[in-house]
Amino acid sequence: MIGLEQRFEARGLRVVSVAKSGEDDEEKKIVADAAKELHMEYPCFLDPNEEWTPQAGIKGIPLFLVIGKNGKLVYRHAGKLEQGTAQFDAMAAAVERALDS
Repeated sequence: MIGLEQRFEARGLRVVSVAKSGEDDEEKKIVADAAKELHMEYPCFLDPNEEWTPQAGIKGIPLFLVIGKNGKLVYRHAGKLEQGTAQFDAMAAAVERALDS
């Protein structure tokens, strides 16, 4: 996600993450430490009671969603995402489409 964020940020891409953890201080620290280790500088929202994630159709993690300017889902990818893979290229193309629309 960091690669996509750097590539498309100037065109309006905003990256956020949602963690299903964070119920107590220990879990919040684990999430914060993971974000720091992975150099995730974008916002990370916590949904420990799963109040939002089920409504958004999020069941498993990791899950990547591209939401267009109109608020509609453009692309969904479940599972790991790494630069240099067909899945990453498909996600980048979806971001391009979303930013162009």
